[in-house]
Amino acid sequence: MEDKLVAKIKRRIQSGNDIDTPCYVYDRQKILKNIAILKKNFTDIARLYFAVKANTNLTILKLIKDQGIGAEVVSPGEIFICKKAGFKGNEILYNNVARKSEEIYYALKSGVEFFNFESINQAILLEQVAKEMGKCIKVFVRINPGIFPETHPHLSTGSTKSKFGIKMEELSEVLRIIKKFRYAKLVGIHSHIGSQILSPEPFIKASRKVVEAIEFFKKNRIKIDFVNLGGGFGVPYRPEEKDLDFSPIVDCYRQMKQRYNLEVLLEPGRFFVANGGYILTRLIDKKMRNHLPVYMIDAGMTENPRPALYDAYHHIEPLFKYKGRRLKVRVTGPLCENADEFGVFNLPELKIGDYLLIHNSGAYTRTMASTYNGRPLPQEYLIDGGIKLIRKKQSLKELIANE
Repeated sequence: MEDKLVAKIKRRIQSGNDIDTPCYVYDRQKILKNIAILKKNFTDIARLYFAVKANTNLTILKLIKDQGIGAEVVSPGEIFICKKAGFKGNEILYNNVARKSEEIYYALKSGVEFFNFESINQAILLEQVAKEMGKCIKVFVRINPGIFPETHPHLSTGSTKSKFGIKMEELSEVLRIIKKFRYAKLVGIHSHIGSQILSPEPFIKASRKVVEAIEFFKKNRIKIDFVNLGGGFGVPYRPEEKDLDFSPIVDCYRQMKQRYNLEVLLEPGRFFVANGGYILTRLIDKKMRNHLPVYMIDAGMTENPRPALYDAYHHIEPLFKYKGRRLKVRVTGPLCENADEFGVFNLPELKIGDYLLIHNSGAYTRTMASTYNGRPLPQEYLIDGGIKLIRKKQSLKELIANE
């Protein structure tokens, strides 16, 4: 975490203005820095869209939109949120593995123009709804390139076992039906191979499959004007991990753009916000298990389900510095679930009430949060010049508001 940001939180706490924990804390400057890195790498090469599933906080979305970034969504709910954040319909990509007709109606009424499809049935449904609405839409066929990058299986969306995308051998069937369409015009190829990828090679391998698809349609007299090459750019979660080297990816995407005279779209999510967000938590209990200290904190799988879902690592450090030796400690949440574990960390001996920071909590935490065990969704703060509350803590009454 940046020293200035830590200092702001410390001063707030030391002044007697305790921050209720657990809570999410976002670093505005860090998010802007991440956006600048992507813009620098892909200037004149690709148009950037933020994968909204990574973080749906309105303040964060407005911050990203103000930097000229579009939105990539997967549901009417995300369309609604993006419109509230100020995105226009033509700034939104609507990608989803499967939709119902009413979801397409909502998107069209909201001004969305770009859709992907991941099966023949879904392509036909897009044509039918567009025809009924009397609107022409631009569609992308999402291919499954059959690539398994070095990431968790749950984060791999381009492998042959994945439910996502259309197999390459099915493109002839896509061609057959797309020629009959009058309202859904095929304009692009979509490929997204997964998330949290820290090596450039999988992106380059996937781009070769995209080129195969472009050539297939070119031979059959359908010009591809766009390629959406997805996201998946990883960020270091562990201290020993290195940043992704963008150079080979940039070179590859530039060559594709120039060779086929097309527009490249990218839809990163995690890279924008992961390391710009933290969970502030406190130690609420201590015990011993099998000669190992257990630090029980007030944040758990309700605030960050990623460790429980796929054994994700999130670095944890005390907010304040402590002298003395460090020891191996099991860090757990307080929920009535054995899966409510963060892992084993080297931490100093702490007292009940001490603050800790869970790093890289800006992506896929608050959007995956739940009220399991009757735990209200926590408040969120944005830190820039000061500490600004950007979402209130859910009240107990709101837990049953719709019942």
